[in-house]
Amino acid sequence: MAKNLWNDYLLEQVRQLPSASSKEQVQFHLNTITVEALKQNQIVPPQFDYILQAYLLSRSGKLIESISLFFDAITFAQQNKQEFLICFCNYNIGTLYGMLGNYFYAHKFLTKAEKSQQFCDSYITGLIKNNIGDIFRQIGNFSEALTYLYEAKTRLDQYGSRSSIALPLFNIAEIKAKQCRFTESQAILDSLFHHIQGEPRFLGFYYKIKAEIANGLEQIEEAEKCHLLSIEKMKASQHDYYYAEMILEYCQFLTSYDKYSALDRYIKQGLDIAKAIESDKLIDGFNDIILLRIKDIKEIEIREKHYQTLTSSLLNSRRELLKRESDYLQQLYRLNTAKLELSTVKSLSENLALINKIGQYINNSTDIQSILPKIQEDLSALFQTDTLALGFYNKEQDNITIHYMDDKQPVTHPYVTNCQNEATYMSYCIKSDSSFYFNHMNSEQKVVMLGESCDKRVTCKSVMFSPIKFNGEVQACFTVQAKESYQYQAFHFELFIQLINYISIALENQYNRQQLLHLSQTDHLTQLWNRNSLESHFNQLKRQFTQNYTGIMLDIDHYKEYNDTYGHIAGDEVLIKISQLIKKHFHCLKTRVYRYGGDEFFILIAEVNQDKMRSKIESLLSEIKHLLIPHENSHCSNVISASVGISYAIDPQGSLTLNSLIEQADKALYKAKGNGRNCYYERSQMEILTE
Repeated sequence: MAKNLWNDYLLEQVRQLPSASSKEQVQFHLNTITVEALKQNQIVPPQFDYILQAYLLSRSGKLIESISLFFDAITFAQQNKQEFLICFCNYNIGTLYGMLGNYFYAHKFLTKAEKSQQFCDSYITGLIKNNIGDIFRQIGNFSEALTYLYEAKTRLDQYGSRSSIALPLFNIAEIKAKQCRFTESQAILDSLFHHIQGEPRFLGFYYKIKAEIANGLEQIEEAEKCHLLSIEKMKASQHDYYYAEMILEYCQFLTSYDKYSALDRYIKQGLDIAKAIESDKLIDGFNDIILLRIKDIKEIEIREKHYQTLTSSLLNSRRELLKRESDYLQQLYRLNTAKLELSTVKSLSENLALINKIGQYINNSTDIQSILPKIQEDLSALFQTDTLALGFYNKEQDNITIHYMDDKQPVTHPYVTNCQNEATYMSYCIKSDSSFYFNHMNSEQKVVMLGESCDKRVTCKSVMFSPIKFNGEVQACFTVQAKESYQYQAFHFELFIQLINYISIALENQYNRQQLLHLSQTDHLTQLWNRNSLESHFNQLKRQFTQNYTGIMLDIDHYKEYNDTYGHIAGDEVLIKISQLIKKHFHCLKTRVYRYGGDEFFILIAEVNQDKMRSKIESLLSEIKHLLIPHENSHCSNVISASVGISYAIDPQGSLTLNSLIEQADKALYKAKGNGRNCYYERSQMEILTE
């Protein structure tokens, strides 16, 4: 696929992201792109990768982290002058700020996106106008809200899907309900219901507004029923923000009717979710309900307990708010359009470009050792790197495999450190899940930090460490170190953390690609290699100038009759057991075992050793029979047995084909069956030549 076509494909995938209402749907987009990239031998540029990861985080309720990635995506989109992506990111940043309750930044970024609408199509422009209208709705400016929402409806009606039109219509219906124009609100809901029945998120909005209408009409039981349905549907959508919002709406309803028995349970549930997604708007909403709840409690002890809950909640909310305000300022600083000169006299964009370059070749590498010198060389342009190391954590064994580079010397083989036996910076970093840097480390400070079990020697006085997360867990740690003191400043550490984001995404993509490749090349039932992978493995051997080949074809005797007698489930169990025995007997580096099809297995071996093969096959056939799996309709044994054909080939000229090797093994198998089955037959090179 040409570069322009690949870029167009990625843009279309991004354009479809707003319709993905759950993290599973976003993950589907991500997997689709990963598979297509492998198929087309293409790289996903960082701006696209960041947008996809940001959506995945936002749909998982991690709104702050999502905003950070959208900012990073803008940085690279600006470098590549991709105005659509910049507009798209501003739209999403504004949306997320609105969900967090920061309406100032929400309106700022959505307006910025609106001003760039000439770079977007009408569908995205409709979504932008809907979200601006939604912000006005939330702050009570219904007149301004309706102006934007009707314009959004017009655009989405013409250019969007039927489900996308639901977004402005829900907002309009909610405004009508709040204005006590219940008939108009209900009419809008009735027009939508048929189109949204398969969308849990939209059904959540539907029942939320239905509850508001019923409450306004003093139909209390109907209102409560609709509130509970809105919670149920939103939970099914797996969108934590809206799930917590539905719970908050229900808690407000319960408070107004003094229904305290259900209220206490739902307050805790909703507040926990609101804190997890760091939405001040939702947290403050639950805090207000707790305050109202306390006023009506007569028992002093219970009232005191609720005061403590409220105080803790308010304090945590305030702490998180201060932290987020600091994060916002940092992100705005990073996006400052003026060139920010660092001590290296390089601009921020140039440094980020260099870090992106490192992330790209890590992403394309299959051998982490081979690129450590290149990483160290490139990082030296940013800060002092006398030592560099990347460690991979094995949680089950509680050890770290460390790839190490020191003073630009050749990389040594990775070594393993046991976290229980020795305390290290790296184990501390991984176990505490925290990044840190020091500029004047000495042996006393090191012991205080790590304990007496650490190596007390200090060879590098300036260090930076960070854990690396992928697939939701800390799986690695990266460090750069300098021998002299005071080599790292705050902006160096910021660049280092930015690099960690790239490495994390690159390693996760690499891991996921390996998993996808493994799934595409293995048989799901037996976990053997599948037939599709056989040709690529054979070609690998040819490229390695392999001259000796053994091909073995194994077939379960009268397997069809076994399935007809005992059923396909029992047949599958037989396949699994026999595949396990084959793997047990043929497991060396020069051997690969395949499920060739049905009950046939093929074994490809890069050597010829007839005595060794006979011994293995005789042992395998014996163990298959000793499984003692009854087979009453077999004509050669009263238990499950197998027949085997073996073909040996010596290929000094490199002319052997896979089809030829398989064909000869198949002919040998045919001979074994002709000899009564439950045995093996060998075809030598000489036998093949004299035919």
